[in-house]
Amino acid sequence: MITNYFMNIKAEIKLTDEKPSVVQVSNTNKSNIIAIGLKKDQILKKHVSPVPALLVMLEGSVRFEMDGSTTEITGLNTFDIPPNIPHEVAANEESIFLVIKEKG
Repeated sequence: MITNYFMNIKAEIKLTDEKPSVVQVSNTNKSNIIAIGLKKDQILKKHVSPVPALLVMLEGSVRFEMDGSTTEITGLNTFDIPPNIPHEVAANEESIFLVIKEKG
C-alpha cells in the first residue's frame, strides 16, 4: 500500500522570540531536510555543518555570514553551504528556509 504524506511547512513553523523554529521535514538514509523559521532580527548563531548543505529560501530575506562576507538571500534563491566553515544566519524580516544535507 502506498501512502501519501503531506506537510504544510508554514503551518508547522512556530515563530517565537526565544529561539529559531526548526522542523524536521524529512530524514532518510540519503538526505536530511529541515525547515527553519526566523522572526525579524533573529539569529541562527554561528555553527558549522560537517557535510555540504544547500539552503533554499522559501520566503523572507536573510543575511548569510561566512568567512567575513555577507550574502543577502531572498525568497526562492539557493545558497551552497560548504562543510566545516563557521557561518550564521540573521533574518532581515520574518523568514522560512530549508536546509538540505545529503548523507553518504
